[in-house]
Amino acid sequence: MKCFIIGILFICVIGYSCKKGNSSEITVPEVTNLSGEELSKIHCGSCHMFPEPKSLPKAIWLNGVLPKMALRLGQGDYMLEMMNYSNDEMMAIMNSGVYPDHPVMTKEDWEKIVKYYGDNAPDSLNKAEIRKTKELLGFALKEQKIEAKEIVLTQFDSTKKELSIGTSIKSSLYSLKQNGELSDSMRTKSPVVDLKFHKNLGKVWLEVGILNPSDLSEGRLMADNKVLIDKLHRPVNLVLADLNGDNYEDFIIANFGNLFGNLAWYDGKTFKENVLINEPGARVVYHVDFDRDGKKDILALMTQGREAIVLLKNTGNGEYEMKPLLSFPPYFGSSYFEAKDLDFDGDMDFVYTNGDNADLSIVKKPFHGVRIYLNDGKAGFVEKYFYPINGASKVIAEDFDNDKDFDLAVISFFPEFARSEGFLYFEGMGNLNFEVNSKKKVSGHKWLTMDAGDFDNDGDKDIVLGAFNRELRKKAGVSSVVILENLLKK
Repeated sequence: MKCFIIGILFICVIGYSCKKGNSSEITVPEVTNLSGEELSKIHCGSCHMFPEPKSLPKAIWLNGVLPKMALRLGQGDYMLEMMNYSNDEMMAIMNSGVYPDHPVMTKEDWEKIVKYYGDNAPDSLNKAEIRKTKELLGFALKEQKIEAKEIVLTQFDSTKKELSIGTSIKSSLYSLKQNGELSDSMRTKSPVVDLKFHKNLGKVWLEVGILNPSDLSEGRLMADNKVLIDKLHRPVNLVLADLNGDNYEDFIIANFGNLFGNLAWYDGKTFKENVLINEPGARVVYHVDFDRDGKKDILALMTQGREAIVLLKNTGNGEYEMKPLLSFPPYFGSSYFEAKDLDFDGDMDFVYTNGDNADLSIVKKPFHGVRIYLNDGKAGFVEKYFYPINGASKVIAEDFDNDKDFDLAVISFFPEFARSEGFLYFEGMGNLNFEVNSKKKVSGHKWLTMDAGDFDNDGDKDIVLGAFNRELRKKAGVSSVVILENLLKK
C-alpha cells in the first residue's frame, strides 16, 4: 500500500512540476564562492530577519529548522515531506507555490549554510533567571463547574454578563451566567476561536476549521448558524469595523494558516475578500487611529516566519499602506500584543509576549517573556521592560486595582512548572516598575486562553483562564475554566 501511495505521489509531483516548468525557462543554479555566512544572510535574510546561529542549539538547527528550510530552497527530500499530508492537503500545498519546483541553489552551497550553523551554534541555551514572586492575594479563585475540556475560547460579555467558552472536544460553545449556571450551548462544525456581536447580524463567530497545523481551508465565519464566509485558512481573530464607509460593519479576519494564510478584510454586505497581507501567521488585529489623523488604521501581529508588528495605515476608501513597526527573528515565537498608551504621553505603546514553542525549535528559550515597547512619538519603538517567562502566550494590560497605572496579567502555554509561571500578575508600581505575583493552584499549570472584564458587576476587572490541557483536572484537581474575581478595588 505504501509503495502505491509513493507511486501516486511521484506522478503528482512530476506532473505538477512539468506543468509549472513549461511556463518559464528553468535557470540552473551554479556554485558560488560565497561563504556559508554570506549565503545565509542572502537566502535566510531575504524572507525574514536573519537568524543568528547562537540563538538556538545546534541540534535544533541541524535536525529541526534547516531540514524544513531546505525545502524552501529546492533542497531536501520533497517527496518524503509530501508523504506527511493527506492527498487534499498535499495538492493544496503544491498549488500554493510555497516550495519551488527547482533548486534555488546548488547542493554544495546549501551544505555551506548547514556547516555555518553547525559550527557556530551552541550545544545548549542558557536558562532564564529564576525570579521570586509573591503570592497573589487580591483575586479570589472561582472554579467553574462546567465539564468542558480542551478550552480554546474564554470570553467575557460585559453587556450580557455572560461568559462564553469554546471547546475543542465535540466543538461546543457554552454561555454561563454570573452564578455559573449554563444559559446556552450549541455544537459547531469546528472549534469556535472568536466571538463578536455585529450591529446588523447579531452574534457572529469564527470556526477555526482544523485546529492542528494544516493547509486545508476549513475555517468559517458564522451568524445564526448560517455560513457567511467559508474556506478560511485557520482563522484565529475577528474584528468588526466599517472599513469602506457604507455604515455597515465589515470583517477583519486573521487567517493564521500554516504554510500559507493571510490577513484580510471582508465586505460586510457582499463578503468580498480584500487581502491586506498575503502571508501566514496573522495572530492579533486592532482597529485604531494609530497616527491620530482622524482615520482608523489597522495594527496586526504577524507570527510564523516573518514575525512583526505592522501598521496598515488608512489611506481612504478601504485602502491601506503597510509599514512594519517592530520586527523579530523567526525563532522568537511572537504570540500576542496589546496597543495602549502605557506611559500616558498620548501615543500608542505595545505590551507584547513571545513564547510560541510549538514550532520547529521546541526548546526552553531564555528570551521568551513579556516586553514593553514605548513609542518615541515618531512611530519608533524602544524596549523598556522585559521579564522572562517560558512559553508566554498572552498578556492583558489593565488598571486592575484602579490606582491609575497599568497592571499586567500574563499566561504561558509552555511554562516551566517548577517556576510557577503558568499565570503571573504584574502589579504596576509606576514608571514601568512591577511587583510580580503568582497564585497557587493556578500559576503551576498551563493556560491557553485568557480574558478580562467586570463579570460580577462591581466596578473592577476580573480575569478568566481556560486550559487546553486534557489532563489538568485529573492531575491537579483544578477546573479547566477558572475566574479570578478581583478584590483589589481601591
